[in-house]
Amino acid sequence: MIRLKQARQASICSAVILMAVVLVAGCASSTVGRYHTVQQEAATSGFAELRFGAAPPVVGMLRTPQNDGRLPHTTSSVLWVMIEGDGRAWLNMREPSQDPTPVDAVGWRLAQNISRRNVLYLARPCQFLSSAELQACSIDDWTGARFSEKWVTRLNVAIDEARHTTHADRIAIAGYSGGGVMASLIAARRNDVALLVTVAAPLDHAAWTVYHQVSPLTGSLDVLSVREKLMRLPQMHVTGADDQVVPTLLLKDFLRVYPNDAPAELVTLPGVDHRMRPVIDISRIRSSRLLSQSIDDLDIYP
Repeated sequence: MIRLKQARQASICSAVILMAVVLVAGCASSTVGRYHTVQQEAATSGFAELRFGAAPPVVGMLRTPQNDGRLPHTTSSVLWVMIEGDGRAWLNMREPSQDPTPVDAVGWRLAQNISRRNVLYLARPCQFLSSAELQACSIDDWTGARFSEKWVTRLNVAIDEARHTTHADRIAIAGYSGGGVMASLIAARRNDVALLVTVAAPLDHAAWTVYHQVSPLTGSLDVLSVREKLMRLPQMHVTGADDQVVPTLLLKDFLRVYPNDAPAELVTLPGVDHRMRPVIDISRIRSSRLLSQSIDDLDIYP
């Protein structure tokens, strides 16, 4: 019994560490170094750096045909949005990080792999900021209140600005891990969403915290409260079969109440864990006939 309890505690600790994206090398580079890396990758992959709002700004990267000479200079009606995960929110089960910038920016990696004309990457609030800019944040902004009304509104406004810049008619909104929660909350309040995609996302974050026996996310909005609105949207939820941080069973529980004819798909990737290491183009994932029409209509990049 003692061994089982110790194993359970070890499992919980591992899950929290992974959710905070604290990877094996505990010698992660500084925020400045990590942001510099992202800037270099952006420059070589056709993304332009953007900052939305102030005190603190939301960091973004936008790729358009005008930025990237590899893409055809044609008008696109869809803006693809990828929202980053929670990043380095916690150092361990009891100690929050002082800077939520991700060590491994999985959402950024996914954004670069989207093979569409207009792609917006949004970091989560308080990520990739300087020490001075970070002073405008509080620890609640990346812990218990990471999905607060304030931040849902801020990211939603950033999407509006990018949509205006790209002249897009609709958006396909996606998010990795906690970014999938944010994407869902934003999608529920918009009328221009053509597709919602989540990747390894704890959509019912209350069930997720209970599953891992960690503190609830007080101060955060709940996707359950807008689930009926989401049911009408074409959506795809991608999960890794080996994900121990957000197990597939939690996604299945979230989707269980959806009607049979809801335009929703759950796609499980074999041999994939929470870090989503394989090269994944979320704009080209197929699972069945149900969503093929809506996906194929979304401005296929030649």
